[in-house]
This record gives sequence, structure tokens and C-alpha cells, in this order.
Amino acid sequence: MDSLIGVREDANWQYLLQFLPEGWRSQAKELQAYHRLRGVPSVELLLRILLLHLVDGVSLVQTANIAAQAGWAQLSDVSVLKRLRSAEQWFRWMSLELASQAHPARIRFDRPPWVAPFRVRSVEATVVSEPGSTGTNWRVHYSLGLFDLACDAFRLTDQSIGETVQNFTFHPQDLVVADRAYCSGKSIAWLRQQEASYVFRYKPRSLRLFQDAARRQTFEVLAHARTVPLDHPRSWQVTPPAEVPGPVRIILLKKSRAAAAQARQAYRYHQRRKQKPINPAIVELHGYVILVTNVIDPAVTDADLLNLYRLRWQIEIAFKRLKSIMGLGHLPKYEARSCRAWLAGKLFVALLLELLVEAARLFSPWGYPLTSRA
Repeated sequence: MDSLIGVREDANWQYLLQFLPEGWRSQAKELQAYHRLRGVPSVELLLRILLLHLVDGVSLVQTANIAAQAGWAQLSDVSVLKRLRSAEQWFRWMSLELASQAHPARIRFDRPPWVAPFRVRSVEATVVSEPGSTGTNWRVHYSLGLFDLACDAFRLTDQSIGETVQNFTFHPQDLVVADRAYCSGKSIAWLRQQEASYVFRYKPRSLRLFQDAARRQTFEVLAHARTVPLDHPRSWQVTPPAEVPGPVRIILLKKSRAAAAQARQAYRYHQRRKQKPINPAIVELHGYVILVTNVIDPAVTDADLLNLYRLRWQIEIAFKRLKSIMGLGHLPKYEARSCRAWLAGKLFVALLLELLVEAARLFSPWGYPLTSRA
């Protein structure tokens, strides 16, 4: 029976390998994921050992023990950690290949011409629990280059430190793309001080906007949203509060009926779970995608900015799937290089999982796709 289980596991592994990008073995050597394998029989087993740690969330000690029991390699936990550190650039390369060549949404990850002057950064945070934790959690705040998938900055804190751009340092050439958790007057004022640009998902009540420079008339987001037709985004140049130098641009796009219903259902569920009142205006606003940005150059269209946000969201969907289904596991929190490699590996696993889900959805009983000539 054990031999049959081993054969089945090997068949599963061989099936998984076909989804990896072409040249992944040679890139392991090229990108210095290893100098000499030293005790690990092949590049495949090196990847398998690292994925055991990244996917299953087991500790480094457990990873070494399982690898030894499986007959893969005799390694210490320190050796596994060193190999994880060395694999950072390798994981980044494979993530980029999966995202740009085989991503289920088929979005091109090429830099559009209008972002050429910018370094586009996506900021996010996630909570990590230690294995066997009785409640002690960590929050990883990380900044990801949107077109190279490189983690250019991160900060590890406890849960008392919230999601804010003030966890990072920015420069005038930076364009920060982030979800509504980062949208606040303080965040925008902070970015303005550092002369950075931003594209945020708008969070109702987090940022009051005005129609006029004198701030006498409030910009009513919901009233303007009702004028936006399906598939035709509209934008307005508005004035933020006095502490936030402006002007800024607000973009509204109406969701499809199905997407709006799903968003509204999620909002109602969240409010009931938290025992909070349901605001009818907020329910209606969940039928729209609303962005706020200080990129007011008319040469940059509403569609340009919406597509940039959509690109960020594809990475976030992959990460959310990883967090909700498998958890993020054991964070090597004591050394910066280890954390970067760990995040790079997690992102690779998330994108690989997206590809596997897509393959299952498009499964053909005969084992191959039919061409139009068939």
C-alpha cells in the first residue's frame, strides 16, 4: 500500500511540474538558487522541499525531518533556511513567468507607456500566526513592485500597527497602488509630503471631497455615481480637505449586476458579523469601483488608471486565495533576506494555485484542447 501511495504522489508531482514555466531548472542555476546541490539529488527535489515548507506551512525543523523520512535529502533546518534565502530571485522569476504568460485572467504585465516615469509599487498587509500559536499574531506589511513582482520593502509588526502607507518610505518617482484600507486623509498627506503619486480604492467616509477649491460644497459621491452608465467610467477633479494638498481625481465605474450583488452581500455579511448597522448608501456604493488619485494629467485616461488597479488586484486575488485556503504558515521573522524569500515563495505558490484552478475549470475528458480546425 505504501508503494502505491508513493507512486500516486509522484504522479501528482509530475502533473504539477507541467505547469512550471519553461526553463525553470536552468534558471535555478542562473539565478543562484544554488551553487552546488550538496546533498539534494536534483533541482526538482530542492523545489519540492521548499514547497513543503511554503505550502504546508510546516516549520523548518519539520521540513528537514519530512525530507529525511521521504528519502529526499538529509538536511538540517538551518540548511533549509539557507536554501530558501538563495531561492528568492528564482521564485520571483517563476512568479513573473506564471503571471505574464499563463495567468488565468490573461492580463499583460508589460509596463504601459504612461507609467514609464514611475516606479509602481503595490502595498498590502497580511496577518501571520505562528504554528501552535495561542493567539500571538504578526502582521507583515510589504511593498511589491507591480511589474517585477519584487518585494522592495517590508515591515513586521504586531497587530496593533494598522495598514497605512506610513509603514514605508516613498520617493518622488513612486506611484503607490493600494486598496481602500490605505485610503485616508493622513495617508494621502503623508504621500504628498514625500512627493509620491498614488491610486487608491476610495473608502467612503475616510476622505471628504469638495466640488470647489474654496471647499464650500461637498462632492456627493453617490449622487455622481448614479450618473455613471455601465462600461463607461467617469471622473471629476475635486478638492480634498485642507490638510491634504490637492487637487485630486475621483474615478467611478459601475459594476456588473452580478459583481455588485456579490459585493453588497459581502458587505451585509460583514456588518452583521460585526454587529454593526447596515448603511443603505454604502450598500448602493458597493455597486461601483471608485478610485481616488493625484494623477490628474488628462493624457492618462480613466481606463489607464482602472487597468492599473485591476492589475494590482489580480496579484491580491492570488494572495487572498493562498491566505484563505492554505494559510501563510511559519514566518522566518528574524532576518530580512529570509522574509523576502518567504514572501517571494508564497507569491509563486499563489500564482501556481491560480493556474491549477484554471486548468481544472477547463478540463477536457480527452486530455487536450480542441483547435478550431477539429
